[in-house]
Amino acid sequence: MKERGQAGCLFHFDNVFPKGKSAYGGIDLYQIGEICCECGYEILPHMQHCLELSCIVSGSGFFHVGDDCVKVSAGDIIFNSVGHVHSIQTDESSMLRFVYMGFMFNEHADGEFADIRAFLQSAPYYHSKDTYNVMIPFLRNIDEFYSQKPYSRTMIKNYLEEVIVLAYRSFIEKSGKVARYAPARSSHSVGYTVYSVIRYIEHHIFELKSIKTLAEDLGYSYTYLSHTFKDKTGMTLQRYINHKKVEKALEMLKYGNLSIKQVAARLHYETIQSFSKAFSRIMGYPPSVYVAMQKEEAGSE
Repeated sequence: MKERGQAGCLFHFDNVFPKGKSAYGGIDLYQIGEICCECGYEILPHMQHCLELSCIVSGSGFFHVGDDCVKVSAGDIIFNSVGHVHSIQTDESSMLRFVYMGFMFNEHADGEFADIRAFLQSAPYYHSKDTYNVMIPFLRNIDEFYSQKPYSRTMIKNYLEEVIVLAYRSFIEKSGKVARYAPARSSHSVGYTVYSVIRYIEHHIFELKSIKTLAEDLGYSYTYLSHTFKDKTGMTLQRYINHKKVEKALEMLKYGNLSIKQVAARLHYETIQSFSKAFSRIMGYPPSVYVAMQKEEAGSE
């Protein structure tokens, strides 16, 4: 990435390889890193020589691909194909933090990643919400490069594949080339109904705002779905959703280096107080205590 000087770049961790790339199974990795830029900072226009996937961790800005300008914000992912001029600019009123990786598929990926390769190379860029929480394996992978623990190469390969597959799922669903996950109703199986709800919540945790919306998307009435879920699991549907949201919050607070306010917003809590209350009800302590525990644990390593 060509930056406009160092002023305005709060931090930049960029892992590159002595020979220009490193092979991890069917993926040749050219670079992987994380950057945080101040308001108005610009990454200068440059020709895209490899595939590049970016995940917006926080803030907002603009990704320019050819003549197109794509507005991005926290929770977005964007992919750039080869052979197009590409630049990035931070919003004038917001810092921009994102993780990125430059890669290509090699000859070992022909069969396994053929559909993904064809889809990604079929357009100059793809942009969507991070439906499948790509950010977590992305950040964990960067941590593997930074820490270089035993079996890091194995973990890096697995994380690379996970990130690419999850991003592909988000892009292809937004493109309309495959239907979003919404299982058909089954009038004869209460168990299947509950399983459908569980899978839906897993796949839509960052978009889910209410049980009413969930019920409408799955084709059930709010009353029927709430009663059936409680009858089958012994837990109210709202309580289950709260547990899943806190589960995601723990991941983001530990691996994403996000503020409590940012996590609350990603999970659609109206206020940081309502998020803290829901978190405390399940964990027994507020998110601020969990963050402090993680900092203490990291400092002792």
